[in-house]
Amino acid sequence: MDRLFSESTMATLPIGEADDAILRAVNRLGYMTAAQVGRLLYPEAHDENRYVQRRLRRLAEADYLLRLRELPTPRFGSAPHVFTLADQGRKHLSSRGIALTSPYYRPSEERAKARDNPFMEHALAAVDVLVAAEMLCRDYLVSMPRLITERELKRNPVRVRPFGRPEAPRMAVIPDAWFELRVQDESVYVALELDRGTEGQQHWRRKVASLVAWAEGPYREAFQADNLTVAVVVPTAARRIQLSEWTVEELEAVDRRELAELFLFTEASPVTTDPFELFFSLLWYPAGEAQPVSFLDAPPPAGTDDAPRLVVPPSPSPKPEWLDVDLPWEGVEREIE
Repeated sequence: MDRLFSESTMATLPIGEADDAILRAVNRLGYMTAAQVGRLLYPEAHDENRYVQRRLRRLAEADYLLRLRELPTPRFGSAPHVFTLADQGRKHLSSRGIALTSPYYRPSEERAKARDNPFMEHALAAVDVLVAAEMLCRDYLVSMPRLITERELKRNPVRVRPFGRPEAPRMAVIPDAWFELRVQDESVYVALELDRGTEGQQHWRRKVASLVAWAEGPYREAFQADNLTVAVVVPTAARRIQLSEWTVEELEAVDRRELAELFLFTEASPVTTDPFELFFSLLWYPAGEAQPVSFLDAPPPAGTDDAPRLVVPPSPSPKPEWLDVDLPWEGVEREIE
């Protein structure tokens, strides 16, 4: 197999295509665990991520990735290591013309973030959704032309005054991620909100008012997008119903009930739910509605003229542009036997 080498004279580790794909994925998503890398890049592996863990450890020891061990140990099991791009990984990707999603890197700051357990749990939950979206694009005729993570959104936040609250201070609207999903020639623009069941009614309703002001104000120009879906992923059905009710109450209070269709809620797990099911099955509930809908328009029934548009393509599957490599699966099989 051809080898890809970093142009940095400081780098001594030969970087193969599999390593390059891992570095690109971590750069694109910000933080990743071995389980997330495994789901995205090695979905056919059944070795409890041992192969991926070895590759990640190798990259961390050579300073291509920073391994964050500061996460608190859970009651059962052990805390996963979280990886983010380190100096040599940043140099390697820059040398190949890959734009870095974070303009600067300070190991001490990254370790501090890892010690902030709510922050890191929230960030990794958002990555779980993004991994599912990337897997959908890998296996079906769907693409993700644009993705902006929370880390990037924080650099240039859009500030608005919550709609209907003229005395309230201006707030920065920073979704947990923003991305575009394109099916054929139609694009759906998504602001992702991860809920951990900790926000009270007042905080959530203020967020809804801010999102309304954002959607009706600077959003279209700032993101060059003509539509918006606020995708809210929650831990339980009870929490979904609660947030849905609070959303409708706030929209009615500010005379914007018609915007309820912008908000879709689901308690489906992006980790255990098949990506196709997550985005194309009836798992999402519009605010105030008891009947679920699909996030993307469901594929037409088999036998119709448009049926082939979402059929799994023949192997090898087309990969997203950032992952336009052939991973060495044969070598993986030999190594994990």
